[in-house]
Amino acid sequence: MGRLAGKTAIVTGAASGVGEATAVRFAQEGAEVVVADMNSEGLERVVSAIKAAGGRAIGVTVDVSDPVQIEKCVADAIAAYGKLDIVVNNAGMPSSHGSTFAEDPWEKGIATTLSSVYWVSKAALPFLKVQGGSIVNISSLAGNTMGMPVSWYASAKAGVVGLTRSLATTHGRSGIRTNAICLGAVDTPRLRKILDVLPEQEAIHDKRSPIGRVGRPEEIANVALFLASDESSYINGEAIVADGGFAIAG
Repeated sequence: MGRLAGKTAIVTGAASGVGEATAVRFAQEGAEVVVADMNSEGLERVVSAIKAAGGRAIGVTVDVSDPVQIEKCVADAIAAYGKLDIVVNNAGMPSSHGSTFAEDPWEKGIATTLSSVYWVSKAALPFLKVQGGSIVNISSLAGNTMGMPVSWYASAKAGVVGLTRSLATTHGRSGIRTNAICLGAVDTPRLRKILDVLPEQEAIHDKRSPIGRVGRPEEIANVALFLASDESSYINGEAIVADGGFAIAG
């Protein structure tokens, strides 16, 4: 019996990176997983991998900036599995979009990275309240402990932390815990695209980081697993930093 046996989870942005690692890890621990993303090809690959390993999963193509598509995604989860216990709000737009204030894609960035967390949580709450559950929101150091020049991204990720705390205080008595993970640099396809353009940044990061490297998606998935499981039953409203100590290194 896995740590999530008998539970159903939606993971957004699950076609690659942290979302993919989280969906796979949850399935390994016995959860029925709804793999949600805009990338239908990536969805098919992740769902196939979970099933090949003996897990249960379905893929749902969804644009998380669209509340109507989100409602359908949650409805598909209920139709497939009959209930919902866990939501991981991982989808978002990369910080590399709009690197200057003049290029700032404010509306799209906020819709995809912050408003999506609100809409997914709102759609899921009636089902989570039936038996209690866990919401895990993926934020960033940019939203918690350090500043960032990309204004929409810093604002969105700070908003995710604020929304996390609001949901935690509002719905805790309904048996729903809401927590955030504030990521440092993680070795995902998104990060690799940035490093292709700015390769020197990896060496700069590794020199400053107390553990001398970027994180792995599987390491973040393990934090999400802990927050989704009953092992974290007394943790609510927290923004847990997972950055290898980067932010405190000065």
